[in-house]
This record gives sequence, C-alpha cells and structure tokens, in this order.
Amino acid sequence: MSEATTPNPYAAPASDLQPSTQGGTPSIEEALARGYDFSIGDLLSESWNRVKGTKGIIIGGFVVFYVVLLAATFILGGVVGIFTALSENMLVMIVGEILISLLASALAYPFMAGINMVGIRRAADQPLSFNEIFSHFGRTVPLIITAVVMMLMIYLGMFLLLIPGIYLAVAYLLAIPLVVERGLSPWQALETSRKAITQHWFKVFGLFIVLGLIVMVSAIPLGIGLIWSIPLMVVAMGVLYRTIFGVLPAAQ
Repeated sequence: MSEATTPNPYAAPASDLQPSTQGGTPSIEEALARGYDFSIGDLLSESWNRVKGTKGIIIGGFVVFYVVLLAATFILGGVVGIFTALSENMLVMIVGEILISLLASALAYPFMAGINMVGIRRAADQPLSFNEIFSHFGRTVPLIITAVVMMLMIYLGMFLLLIPGIYLAVAYLLAIPLVVERGLSPWQALETSRKAITQHWFKVFGLFIVLGLIVMVSAIPLGIGLIWSIPLMVVAMGVLYRTIFGVLPAAQ
C-alpha cells in the first residue's frame, strides 16, 4: 500500500525569488541574510592574480562585439538612408534611428552579461570559454528591461536629488549578472542587487572609484594598459559577486 505525501497546510509559503540551492551555493535569501564583508585591497589583489587567462577572452570579445555592432549599424543605417532618400519622409528617419538604437541595445546587454559571466566564472574557478560571452542572447528581453528600469530609476534619482541617483547607480551594479546567473526577473535582480550592496555601499563605491582610476591611468600610454585594466575590472566584479552571492555550478 503506497503512502501519498500531502503538503503541510501550516508550512511557510515558499519564496519565488530563489527557493533552493545547488552544489552548496546559498540561495538569494540566504546570501542576503548571512551578510558579507571584504577588503578593497584584498579583493583587488585576488582579482589581479586571477586576470591571467582572461585577457584574450575579454579583449577578443570586445573586438568581435564592436566589429559586429559597427557592421550591423552600418548596414541598417544604409538601408534607412536609402528609404529616407526615396520617401523624403522624416518619420522614416526617426523610425530608423529607433531601430538602430534597439539593435545596439539587443546586442550590448547580452554581451555585457556574457562579459560579467566570464569574470564570475573566473572568480569561482570554473572553466572559461570564449562562447560564454555570446551565449546569453536568449535573455535579451529581460536584460533590456532590467537596463531600462535601472536607467529610469537612476535618472529619476538624479533628477529629484543627486545623492539618490548616485546611490542607485552603485546599488544596481550586480543586477545584470543576477538576471543571467540566477535567472531572476528584472525587478527581483534590481532589488536583490540593491539590498546586497547597501550592506557595504561605501566600500563597493570605493572599490569602483579605485578601479575607475586604474582604468583611467592605464589608458594614458596609448591605451595599452587597458589590456590589463579592463580584465581586472571584469574579474573584480566577478569576485565581488561571488563574495556576496556565491556562484552556481556551471552547466555541463
């Protein structure tokens, strides 16, 4: 005689955010509840030690991305120019410019998510692949929605008062990778990033001020130093993400 398992009517309702863990990685709720801390110097030191093996993937990814973006916008811009010349209608030009902007966004945000994931994989000692950069276009719609909402919230904060805008610009730094790595919805990703970074907002702000200065200085000698500083920034964001949330095992 088989026994049927019935749900406990008195059990707490399950969250739709991140109810379970995989491979010992904390759930989103566990990560937010346990807290975290880091030293800017130690995080930068670890990130620098992990840059090796990422430069070719990251810099190569940027090169391929910009070539594809320039080619796509050039072709679409030429088509729009031809139709505008034939129709002599300003509306055609306006629609064309909107289409070019949408195309750029559709390419840019999945690409940036892929770049973020390279840093996260490196921080978690997971295998790296050049294909990682271009493997997240299936999430183009939620990534664009996340970016649009993020920009609207930041601009609104800047318009109302400068400080809220600066706060949100830093607090939302990890929203894009949360959409990809944890599969969160746009608003869940934004709120999760905000709640996590708020725990040590000034330290995260200081980290990215230092990284920004490193990138600026590295760009002075003909931009050669960017070959090291850009991967450093990518890996540093990955180390920060791992420190806060952990990283799920890579799909086989």
